[in-house]
Amino acid sequence: MRTSIVGAVIALLLTISLISSLVVSQGLTPKLGGTLVVIQVGDPKSFNPDAQVDDMGFPIFQNLFNKLVTLDIDYNIIPDLAYKWDVSSDGLTYTFYLYKNATWHDGVPVTAWDVKWTFETINKSKGIAYSWIKASNIKSIDVIDNYTVKFILKQPFAAFLSFLGWYGTFVMPKHMYSNYSDWLDPKNPALQKPVGSGPFKFVEWVKGDHVTLEANPNYFKGQPYLDKLVFKIIPDANTALSSFLAGEGDVLAVRPPFSEIPKLNSTSGVIVKSRAVPSQWYIGFNLLRYPFNDRTLRLAIAYAINRSYVIEKAMSGYGFPARGGYTSAIKWAFNSNAALPNYNVTLANKLLDDAGYKLGPDGIRQTPNGTKLSIKYTYFTTGPETEAIGVVLKEQLKKIGIEVTLEGLEIGAWEQKVVKNRDFDIALCDGFQGPDPDNMRSRFALGAYLNFANYSNVEYYDLLQNASVTTDFSTRQKLYWKAQEIFVHDLAYIPLVDLVAFYIWKTEFHGLPWESAGKVNYNSYALTWWEKGKSIEPEYIVFLKNNALAIVIVLVIIIGVVVAYKVTKKKWSGKTTS
Repeated sequence: MRTSIVGAVIALLLTISLISSLVVSQGLTPKLGGTLVVIQVGDPKSFNPDAQVDDMGFPIFQNLFNKLVTLDIDYNIIPDLAYKWDVSSDGLTYTFYLYKNATWHDGVPVTAWDVKWTFETINKSKGIAYSWIKASNIKSIDVIDNYTVKFILKQPFAAFLSFLGWYGTFVMPKHMYSNYSDWLDPKNPALQKPVGSGPFKFVEWVKGDHVTLEANPNYFKGQPYLDKLVFKIIPDANTALSSFLAGEGDVLAVRPPFSEIPKLNSTSGVIVKSRAVPSQWYIGFNLLRYPFNDRTLRLAIAYAINRSYVIEKAMSGYGFPARGGYTSAIKWAFNSNAALPNYNVTLANKLLDDAGYKLGPDGIRQTPNGTKLSIKYTYFTTGPETEAIGVVLKEQLKKIGIEVTLEGLEIGAWEQKVVKNRDFDIALCDGFQGPDPDNMRSRFALGAYLNFANYSNVEYYDLLQNASVTTDFSTRQKLYWKAQEIFVHDLAYIPLVDLVAFYIWKTEFHGLPWESAGKVNYNSYALTWWEKGKSIEPEYIVFLKNNALAIVIVLVIIIGVVVAYKVTKKKWSGKTTS
C-alpha cells in the first residue's frame, strides 16, 4: 500500500515537472508568421549592394543577399555562403567551401562562379570594398569546382576575412549582371527588383515610403519564421518615434533624441538596450594651417577638453569617454596604456603661456605671430549632438583663452569643404572603426581619403602597413599598440566619445539579430519570430502548454481520490478483520 502511494506521488511530481517545463518554455519556442516593421531613416540608393556606399540600403541587403562569411553582433567572423574555409600557412591562399543547396531567389544555384564574378567586378569597378579588402592585392580567384573557390593574394593581408564579412562584399548573381558592361546600368532590372540568395525575397519598393520583403521558403539555412519584413522610411527622428509609439513599427532603427530614451525605457511593451560599438566622435586639426601644426597647441586643447562632460551635456550621458588612440570596443587591439591627456585646465593654460600664446585684454589669446586665436569648429548637421558637442567645446576652450565659432554644414558640403578642400580649422567626424584595427590605416594613415587632418607620421604609417601584412596575432597586436602610442602623442586627431548603439523593439518579437550572436549577421532577421504567430510544435505539446494548469489540478484531484479510497478501504478492512 505504502509503495503504491509513494509511486503515485512520484508520478504526480514528474508530471508536474514535465508540464511546468513546458509552461516555462512556452514563450521561448519560435512560431511561424507575422510581419516585422523596421523604421529606418531613408531609401536605398539602388539594389546593387556592392557598388557604392549605401548605409540605408545595407540593413536591407543583409536580408536579401549573403556574403562568403559575415559578422555577428560581436563582430565575430561566422559562416555565410561558405560553411568553412582554409588559410594557408603563408597567409596567401584562402579556400572557401560553399553550401551546395544555396540558390538565388529565381531558383538558379549559387556557385563559385558567382563569387569569382563578384570580386573581380569589385576590383574592376572600384566597388565600395575595393580598398578595404585590398582588391588590387588579389592575384587570382580560381574556381576549383562549382562549390569551391580559392583566393590567392599577392602579399598577406591579416584583415582579409574580417573585411570580407563587413561591407560591400555581398555575393551577386552573375547571370543577372554579366550582360551589362556597367553594374549600375539603369536598364538592368536587378537594380530595382533585386535577386538575392538571402532569407528574404524582394516584393516592392515604394520610394520614400517602404521596402517590403517576404520569407524565402527555399533559403538554404531554413525558411525564416516571419512571413514579411518591411522597412518603413521615416527620415525625421521625432516622427519616427511617434510612429513607433503609435504601433506603426516594431523595431525603431532611427535613433530617437537622447532625451526620449528614458521615456522609451518606461514604455510598456518596449525594450531598449544599448551596447558599445567600435565608432567614435573625434575632432581633427588642419595640420596644413597655422597654428594647428603646433603640437603644443593641440596638446593644450586636449587637456582642456573634459570628455565626460561632453557626454553628459551633448549626449545626455550616453556613451563612454574615449581613452586612447583606438576604439576600446575592439578589445584585443586597444592599448589602454596609450592614454589620452586627462582633463587639466591649469596645465593647458601653462602650456600655452610657455609657448607664447599670450592672453589679450579681451581674454582671448594671440598666437606667437600676433594673430587672434579664434578657430572655427566645422561639423555636419546629421543630428543635434554634432552641434551640441561644438557648444561644449566652445565653452571649454574659452577657459584657456581660445575663441570658437561654429559652422554647421550638410554632410555633402562638409565632405567637400573638410575632406576634399582641406578648408577648415578643426572638424568633427565619426565613423565605424572596425571590424579590424586595419581600419586605422584606411582612416588615419598617410594618403587615406578620410585623413582630412593630413596626418603624415611615417613611423605610424609603417607600423600600420606592417600590421596589415603580418599574420601572427601577437605581432599584429604589438604593432597596433605601438601605433596608438604615436597617435596619442602626435594628437593630429583627438578622440572624444566611444559611441553606443541603441536597440529598440517591441517585446512581442524575439530572436532579433542582436540576440543571435554567432548565428546570423548583425542586421539579419532570419531567426526573428513573433510570439503571436502559429505554433510549429506537435498539437499534443500545444495542448499540454495551453492546458497545463488544468491538467495539474485534475491529476492532483484524481491521485487524491485514489489515495483517500485506498486509505478508507484499508481502514474498513481492518475493522472487519477485528
